[in-house]
Amino acid sequence: MGAERSNLARLQRAPATAPMAAVLRAHWQRLRKGEALPRRDEFAPRELAPVLSSMFLIEGTERGAARFLIAGRVLCALYGMELRGAPLALLFEPAARGEIAGIVAAMSEDPATVDLTLRAGQSTGRPALLARMTLLPLANRAGTRDLAIGTMEVSTPFMESAPLWPNGEFGQAPRRFGIERCLRGPLRAGGADAPEPPPRGVPLLRLVE
Repeated sequence: MGAERSNLARLQRAPATAPMAAVLRAHWQRLRKGEALPRRDEFAPRELAPVLSSMFLIEGTERGAARFLIAGRVLCALYGMELRGAPLALLFEPAARGEIAGIVAAMSEDPATVDLTLRAGQSTGRPALLARMTLLPLANRAGTRDLAIGTMEVSTPFMESAPLWPNGEFGQAPRRFGIERCLRGPLRAGGADAPEPPPRGVPLLRLVE
């Protein structure tokens, strides 16, 4: 009981908003030149320092899956190990792995921004978690579109706007998530003067609990 109150107190002191995705999205949008996608080597780590722990970079594979090229501390803490080189699917429940593979593959064929609402169930030693994952398409040096950069922010279902990291606990690793909602947003012309609107899109899927 005392531990639960302590965790709740930490959550109540957490920021009222979780701006990780907004920071990355604004930087990504500024790097775009018209309709072109930014390349990974154009990103400025110093400007993204506040959100690096929640960021990741993935690459599509020939089998239609995706693997981590870079994974921040939040993602590694969720799985309990370094995720560089590991499949993105490791963070998802088996029933959701085909869906996330399809979402990533669709980004390569028809680039769009993707915002996912994810949920991990409660069990012994593992509190229920709510996560928001944002995926933004990138171009690699060869001009293909098999890269994506993103963020993953984790909270509890009863306090959705208060990110757990670094003040809370994820529970016993590994944590795996199901896909509750997916929003796909159309691309718009970018540039240094282009303001970034709030995330928007058309729901691709919704799982009913």
